Amino acid sequence: MNAMTRFLAAFLAVGVCASATWAQGMMVPGSGSPRISHIMPMGGQAGTSFEFKVTGSDIKDVEGLHFNFPGVKVEVTTSGEETAITKKGKPAPPLNSQKFKVTLPAGAPVGVHDVRIVTKAGISNPRAFVISDHKDIIEEEPNDDVPKAQRLALNSTVNGVIGAPTDVDYYVFTGKKGQRIVCSALTSSIDSRLNAFVQIFAADGSYLGGNRNYAQDDALIDAVLPADGDYHVRICSFTYTQGGIDYFYRLTVTTAPWIDAVFPPVVQPGVPAEVTVYGRNLPGGKLDPTAIVNDRTLEKATITVKASNDPMSLQRLAFTGRVTPVGSMIDGFDQRVKNETGQSNPFLMTYANTPVVLDNGDNDAQDKAQQVPVPCMIAGRIEKKGDKDWYAFSAKKGQVLNIEAFAERLGAPMDVYFQIRNAQGMLITEQDDTAEILSPTFYTANADPVRYRFVAPADEVYYLLVTTRDAFTQYGPRHLYTVRITPEEPDFRLIAMPTSPIAPEGITVNQAGGAAFNVYVWRFGNFAGEITISGVDLPKGVGVKPQIISGSQKQAVVVVHAEADATWWAGGIKLVGTATAKGQKLTREVRSATITWPVVQAGTASITRIDRELALAVRNKAAYTLVADKTKINVTQGEKISIPVKLIGNDNFKGTVQVAVIGGPPGLVSQPVSLTPGQGGTVSLDGKGGMAFPPGNYTVFVRGQTQPINPKQPAPKGAPPNIVQVSMPVSVTIVPKILGKLTIAPTNPKLSLGKDVEVTVRFARAYDLPLDLKVEVILPPTIKGVTTKNATIKSGEDEATVVFSAAPSATVGQTPQITVRATAMFNGEVPIVHEAKLTLSVAK
Repeated sequence: MNAMTRFLAAFLAVGVCASATWAQGMMVPGSGSPRISHIMPMGGQAGTSFEFKVTGSDIKDVEGLHFNFPGVKVEVTTSGEETAITKKGKPAPPLNSQKFKVTLPAGAPVGVHDVRIVTKAGISNPRAFVISDHKDIIEEEPNDDVPKAQRLALNSTVNGVIGAPTDVDYYVFTGKKGQRIVCSALTSSIDSRLNAFVQIFAADGSYLGGNRNYAQDDALIDAVLPADGDYHVRICSFTYTQGGIDYFYRLTVTTAPWIDAVFPPVVQPGVPAEVTVYGRNLPGGKLDPTAIVNDRTLEKATITVKASNDPMSLQRLAFTGRVTPVGSMIDGFDQRVKNETGQSNPFLMTYANTPVVLDNGDNDAQDKAQQVPVPCMIAGRIEKKGDKDWYAFSAKKGQVLNIEAFAERLGAPMDVYFQIRNAQGMLITEQDDTAEILSPTFYTANADPVRYRFVAPADEVYYLLVTTRDAFTQYGPRHLYTVRITPEEPDFRLIAMPTSPIAPEGITVNQAGGAAFNVYVWRFGNFAGEITISGVDLPKGVGVKPQIISGSQKQAVVVVHAEADATWWAGGIKLVGTATAKGQKLTREVRSATITWPVVQAGTASITRIDRELALAVRNKAAYTLVADKTKINVTQGEKISIPVKLIGNDNFKGTVQVAVIGGPPGLVSQPVSLTPGQGGTVSLDGKGGMAFPPGNYTVFVRGQTQPINPKQPAPKGAPPNIVQVSMPVSVTIVPKILGKLTIAPTNPKLSLGKDVEVTVRFARAYDLPLDLKVEVILPPTIKGVTTKNATIKSGEDEATVVFSAAPSATVGQTPQITVRATAMFNGEVPIVHEAKLTLSVAK
């Protein structure tokens, strides 16, 4: 798919997502909770103390900071500063700042972490904070020309800002001949908007190199110094069109290692594996003239990696680099190396639950296809111009395999695709980009192919071609991919986000109140089962009543509640999802994500990243409490859902609350009602455009807010802050009228005395529900000597065979209107019956 087609597909998909979100009742986010926009510095050296400044909105009555790792000492110092802001040359509402003294523990883990500010109102969104093993300093202005260059010690990091589009920052360091100096500018990785351009110059002005967009907007350049002396590093915004407080960076000038690639990037848990590391300043590394990145020759070194075999580790993403929604479903871990200067950047390694097969490099044509076993995980690379990799695997007729390729999701800068062909070279399928977008706030469209469900049409050898759209211009050691070929294994991953569709926010729950998360569901291996969300080791008085995500949902709402006497608290929490697949219980931890920068209007695709933990604050008693009078509702498909609700005012609350329903089936439309304290009402749910809800078990919530629900209807000027509360969960079961269409072939079977005849019963499922259907034949009493063997159409299948048998003494003749009945037990208790008719002829 070319870039324009991909853009248009994404644009249309965002529009669809926006419409779906509106159907769910798009709500204005609550106000009053703190929000972080900027921090300075954006990191620090483990074991040091420094002044730390947080800038954002609603930053008042500050209590401290929360880091996602323990042992940090925080002292609140000054507060109340205002920072003037301009947007596109025009004044914007000022932001507040707060200063702290932060002391990092000596054993703080190196990498990118999260920091949040904690106030009396709650906890904020996160900002990326880097723990380093070398000196950290802050930019000192003016440094916008060579004579004003700020002196920077080798093996240190400077935290700076491109304050205006034409701003340029210069730094000078002293190095020795032959040193390989790596200059890394982190921007995207630390939540910055800056598209950094970094250059290195010798003292005489000679140009030693420059780079931008090494990884997203981060930049990386290295140089082998030609002589002892001073060298200048220049950093700016590429094209000089963007700048301001949002355009910050961490520039590191070092002789520490840098990892560009690891091959293979996937290993089997618990099994020592030799891997090749490509990069710069590698311990034991030697130059590899075939490994070129951005005109720089890389070193390579061989190391042994042994990944954890702990079952919980294997379902986590323990990576301290930046992860976008695109890669949020991956399980993996950091790989680093260390030399005498310090540690390298992290490289993402993933797990294989099958043997790992390495691309042999001599498989560029179908007749040279590399044989691979099934199941397996292929680790390959586009290492040379125009590279194509062919693999061959065997499959039996009807065998179901999942084939999935990873590249962009691993951080590789390439657009991979694959084809499957038969032994005669005929194309069976070509799989390219993934167009699915779970939400505009959780934008998941990407250049990796969608997971393909391959059903072998015959006993045969099949051929898999893997390459990229730009293989003739983009190739080398960083252009890695993996391809998984495995039987269908149902599984899932979960990501929770604050519910705001437009802005970063933290989650705060009030005593006697509730707070909502949006939860996005990655479903793998044809998994269409229900998932139950619950809490683990939550703070005192905080609970997550088990809440069901229906098998038809990829987006749901989960609510955390606090008792009236819940302890005042702020920190990380743990939610898990449990489900059953193929008779096995699956338990998966819920990951966290947050919007990084606000968008102008709901439905706009936002910049979002995965957080290091799911965080929550518990604060004072809620201004009001919403009570749903029913906790469980059963309706037949097509019926309107009605939820009686009551508003209880706390602490003399007297306002009017707009109440609607969130969560539940796709396409839900909730008509809001207005309630005042002590008043009751009924919130009704309908399908958009009269659409019937998909059958299943759902969890919905009643949500209230004190400002208008419609985002196109802004709050009046001077209106009080928006106060949001959410009810306890309401379980809704939508019972289907039918599950599909039952057909029979043949419809007029002929049966001879003393013989058998088979009838195929087919069921076209309307819904992807994991239900078996029991098939039986209702024979009239007038038929003598004829018996049947009943059958079952199993979950995931669409047909079964019923056998009619005639005894030698059976009644001869034709019997019309014999009923064939297929019954599924919905929720294990409600029979859903489907019938078809046939005419049976019995002859001698």
